[in-house]
Amino acid sequence: MTPSNYLATQIVNVTDLSFPEYIKLHTKAEHAALEKLLIGIIKNIRHQHQYIQLLKMFHGYYHALEPVMEQYLKKEHIPDIEQRRKSAALLQDIRDLGGEIRKQQLKLDIPVIDSYARALGAAYVLEGSTLGGMIIAKMIRTQLPEIPAGKGFSFFTCYGENASEMWNKFHTYLLALTRKEDQEASADTARQTFLTFKAWINQYEPVF
Repeated sequence: MTPSNYLATQIVNVTDLSFPEYIKLHTKAEHAALEKLLIGIIKNIRHQHQYIQLLKMFHGYYHALEPVMEQYLKKEHIPDIEQRRKSAALLQDIRDLGGEIRKQQLKLDIPVIDSYARALGAAYVLEGSTLGGMIIAKMIRTQLPEIPAGKGFSFFTCYGENASEMWNKFHTYLLALTRKEDQEASADTARQTFLTFKAWINQYEPVF
């Protein structure tokens, strides 16, 4: 096989991809950058107050984004949408560990969400994060053994053993989005969600 023919076989035609494959490819670089930043912060947590700050950081973004998403993510499209809310679990974890939420002082940008497709793209980022939640919880428990059992991890373990099942259900919602224009809008919003979440974290990072 000649080099040119080999390269041709490596080019991915997005029209041949399912939408879940397309949105994953479209957001690959932004996802990796956000993950690298978060893991670096999490690995350096050595005190409970740092973990509370991490939870507050997540809460700030999720609390701003979820109400906007839910204007479009109705039960007729996402029957289990109420189970997928996460800002309440974050707030509970913060309070269980002795923290409190004060009025937000930092500027927070979220992606433009004006349709079901765009809301689904933002939800893709939030739902995808649950797949690594159990691993993150295990890391932090190891680093902070003083946290009482049963407290402080309802966000990172929100679906428990059902995490894979909940993701598979969400996967079916992605597959149901079939119009090309909707897919492109959804994937673009997912990308913007990764970017704005990373920008939000960068504002918080000095406190860790």
